[in-house]
Amino acid sequence: MFGNVKRIIAIVMAMVLVLSLAGCTKVVYEGSSAEIEYVTQQVIVDGSTGNDTQTGNNNNQQGGTTNKPNGQQGGSTTNKDGTINDGVNPEDYRGKTIKFAATIDPKNDESGPVVEAFEKKYGIKVEIVQSDQSNYPNQLSGWIAAGNAPDIARSNGDFPMAMAYLQSLDAAKLDYNEEIWDKGMFKLTTFGGSPYLCDTVGNIWKELDIVLYNKSILKRANCYTPEQYDEAGKWTWDAYFEIARKVKATLGTEAGCSFISRDGVMHAMGANVFELDNGTFTNGFKNDQAVKSMTKFAEAWKEGLISWESVGDFSQNKIGIITTYSWSLKKTGFFKDFNWNDIGYYYLPKNDVSDKNYPTTCFLRGWGLCRGANEPVAAGIFLREYLDVNNYDTTETFISEEAETFFFEATDYEYEDLNVYYTYCGYTQELAGFNYMDEIWAVMGYDPAQIPAKMSSISGLIDKGCKNFNDFTKKNTGLR
Repeated sequence: MFGNVKRIIAIVMAMVLVLSLAGCTKVVYEGSSAEIEYVTQQVIVDGSTGNDTQTGNNNNQQGGTTNKPNGQQGGSTTNKDGTINDGVNPEDYRGKTIKFAATIDPKNDESGPVVEAFEKKYGIKVEIVQSDQSNYPNQLSGWIAAGNAPDIARSNGDFPMAMAYLQSLDAAKLDYNEEIWDKGMFKLTTFGGSPYLCDTVGNIWKELDIVLYNKSILKRANCYTPEQYDEAGKWTWDAYFEIARKVKATLGTEAGCSFISRDGVMHAMGANVFELDNGTFTNGFKNDQAVKSMTKFAEAWKEGLISWESVGDFSQNKIGIITTYSWSLKKTGFFKDFNWNDIGYYYLPKNDVSDKNYPTTCFLRGWGLCRGANEPVAAGIFLREYLDVNNYDTTETFISEEAETFFFEATDYEYEDLNVYYTYCGYTQELAGFNYMDEIWAVMGYDPAQIPAKMSSISGLIDKGCKNFNDFTKKNTGLR
């Protein structure tokens, strides 16, 4: 599943957006269920209402370029006739201004030099529209309604709510077949034949769950490392909790391991609350793997192996192993003040030793065009440069050269093995119509033997949440 490709690239700090429901929807709660009242706004985009309906040159096959180190092939290129993307000539857009709804000004992070180089190269000015990460969808919806839409937005864990402020990428005139683009993202976010979010191969903003461990503590507890378990063909969740058990006994602490988030438990074990396939959300609680993962967790929870103070307890040497975001491998990550030489890292454990691949989990993050964008083509030119990892200097990004290599090997995943967080931090609870985070956590606290019955008891709520998601995406993509 993972390519053995080392990429010399860079990072902009991974940003966690605390998102609330976009202003174009209203949720009315009635007990444990909900009705969704859609208050649609007429947004004119290229002479149409809501979104551009032209059919793009879409290729949904997984692929992409190997990003260079040391001059190897990779990155965006310009054709001999000066055109890029789908026959776009950047000279036609010199002097234009694009608006980028950003939660961090590039002047204050590693993307600053990339933006500056873009402006000099193409003569297109980038205006940063400072956005509130805690209120992103509402802000964008308000600007769109007022006729003052930015050109570029980023969806960060709020999918499918982002469909309220996005139009399809067709108006950007991207060449969907170009090697720089991550074809999996196109496929995942295609509705009505057109993709809504883009990403590039090897993007420095990619995020997924990995395992981090304290080398000294594991050695003190006489534990095998994840790598050693894997070499023996035994790197499973049973091994993970065995490490936690030994660490807890050795340190005399309240727990031995942790997870960065409770919703991440299910995803890390290959399960989901909401699943998306071919543009339709379905109930993940009806899958056997969801029951197995929740039961496995409940057993470890009942034994007292799990802490929820993952960052603090790991930093204070109270636990030995955690699941966390790959951002932790960066110098700006959770453990920037930790002794990096004492941090080990590896892939998530398998559910069963016979599994072909490691679990691969991440929350959906992509870039797109705002509804009502004034300069969609110039925005497409910008995204092609801004998201190209080859335009970044990564010398000081990761905690070590080895961590950098691991990061880009781990994020070189196949989309058929990807388990996306549609419950990431509960951002879409209002749209789902019920507080699924509390419901999930309540199930986790039950005796393992009661897990199947408790999961079944809230399955109807998840069905309603899926219906709300599906109704929302259809209405906001012009499919009905």
